[in-house]
Amino acid sequence: MKLDVNFNALLACVQRMGCDSLVSVKIDNSTQFIPTFDTRLETTDGVEVGLDEVELVNDVFVFNGQQVLLFIPDHSYKGVEAVCLEPSLGNKYHLTHCDTLENMRLRNRFNRYHVTTNRSGYFKIYDNLKNEAEVPLQVCKMCLTKLNYKNYITNRTNVFRQFNLDEFFNHYLAILDNLPQNVGQDKAGYVDNWGEISKNYRASKNWCCEDCGVNLSTDKHLLDVHHKNGVKQDNSITNLKAVCKECHQKQDSHDHLSVLLAVSMRLDELRRLQGITRY
Repeated sequence: MKLDVNFNALLACVQRMGCDSLVSVKIDNSTQFIPTFDTRLETTDGVEVGLDEVELVNDVFVFNGQQVLLFIPDHSYKGVEAVCLEPSLGNKYHLTHCDTLENMRLRNRFNRYHVTTNRSGYFKIYDNLKNEAEVPLQVCKMCLTKLNYKNYITNRTNVFRQFNLDEFFNHYLAILDNLPQNVGQDKAGYVDNWGEISKNYRASKNWCCEDCGVNLSTDKHLLDVHHKNGVKQDNSITNLKAVCKECHQKQDSHDHLSVLLAVSMRLDELRRLQGITRY
């Protein structure tokens, strides 16, 4: 169908604005916009990054909108040959900002890290003798502890041995996709959808207390969500913390909270059954 379009009124407005001449523009319908992506991010080599380029979203690393891992390719200290023979000697790759990474940051050595979305478990490393190889590095146990991934605190050996990158990525990608957006409000108290936010956040922590590590998947009502800065409307991930009733009472300015004796006894029982002694 042929369209008859008249732009005389539009041209008159343009002339009143002081435009004396028009420029012809030719549109090529065959031209397509093709977005470009840094394909190196998908490789075992990854991309070198600075600390300010990596975000923490729901406790995992995100770079340019994609969930990533961090690793050190430089193995000059141990040597590539030694790591090829015994991969456990290699630098561990990181899932979150653990104590090891914090120490590296304080020593201004964070720029030695690369990020990757590769899930194979193999990483390209090198040493000062210009040797290079792709080796299966191991996951950082400090990261597993901080995330308490699959209740790692009480089941360290099995979780470490059975750790699978593909499963880890899928687990956190699902959480990142399903977490509700933060909602702000002017009135005091919690946001209207606080129940949904609280449930999703506690589920993202596998119903485990982030302080003592007790798994409350059988007693979900004993797990609270604490606002670190005290602002109940600030539901950003970095401001939330899943804590059992007893650990919630121990947070700053929360000594007004009381814990029933029956609740304390149940928490003690669960910790004992789960082998938690560091409480």
